[in-house]
Amino acid sequence: MYLVVVNDERGALVCEKELRTELSIGRTTDNQIILQDSSVSRKHAVLYVDREMVFIQDLGSVNGVQVDEIPVQGSVQITEQSQVKIGTFKLFIEYVSPAESDRGGFQTAVVHPNQAHGKIVVIEGPQAGKEFYLFEPITSVGRTEENDITIAHISVSRHHARLKLEDNGSYVITDPSSSNGTFVRNNRVVQGMRAWHGDHIRFGQIECLLVDPMGQGVSQTPLLNRKELWLALVLLALLAGYFIDV
Repeated sequence: MYLVVVNDERGALVCEKELRTELSIGRTTDNQIILQDSSVSRKHAVLYVDREMVFIQDLGSVNGVQVDEIPVQGSVQITEQSQVKIGTFKLFIEYVSPAESDRGGFQTAVVHPNQAHGKIVVIEGPQAGKEFYLFEPITSVGRTEENDITIAHISVSRHHARLKLEDNGSYVITDPSSSNGTFVRNNRVVQGMRAWHGDHIRFGQIECLLVDPMGQGVSQTPLLNRKELWLALVLLALLAGYFIDV
C-alpha cells in the first residue's frame, strides 16, 4: 500500500489518502482526493497501482500535471522520489508496509500542561506559534498523526526524529532516517545530539524552540567543547609563561 500526501503551495498538509488500487483527483466532490482550487480541473488526474508500481494519468486537465517539472503526457510512473505538481498543489507518495497499514488506533491520555517536562514551539513555517507539550520520556516527531508531535510540512518525514528526556533535564535528539535532517543549534544530528531548554531545533525546514513548560529556558550548552577548551588552556599556559619570563 502507498500513502498519498498532498501539500499546498506553502507546504502545509492538505490531505493524506491510502492508495491501494486507484484514486481520482479533482475539484469536485465526486473525486477521492478533492482539491477545491481554480487551478485544479473538475476531473484532473488519477493515481493507480499496476504490478506494485504507481502511475499518474492526466485526464485532460486545463493546467496539466507535472512530474519533476516535466508535463505528463498520458500515464507516467512515479516513485517516492517524484515531485508531482497538480495546479498549485504538490503531491508525493510513500510506501507503507503491511505492518504499518494494519496498525491499530492510538489512545491518548488527558494531561495538564503542569505535568509536562518541556515544550516545542514552532517559530517558522505554516504552523508558526503552535506549541507541543512534552509529557513522555521519549517523544516522536513526524508528519503523520501516529507521532507524538505532528508537523504537517513537506520537508518533515513521516517518522522524522525522537527526543529522549535525560535525568539531568537535557534531551538527546536522534534522527533515524529523515530526508531533510534534524538540526540542533544549526548542527545536523548524526548519531545523537544533546539539547537543553532554550535551544533551537530544526526539523527539515521547520524552525522550533525547545523550552520549559512555562515557555522559558536558557540553553545550558557549554560554550566550548572539549577540544576548544583544551586549546584555550594551552593558550593561557603559553601566555602565562610569556608574562613570567618578561
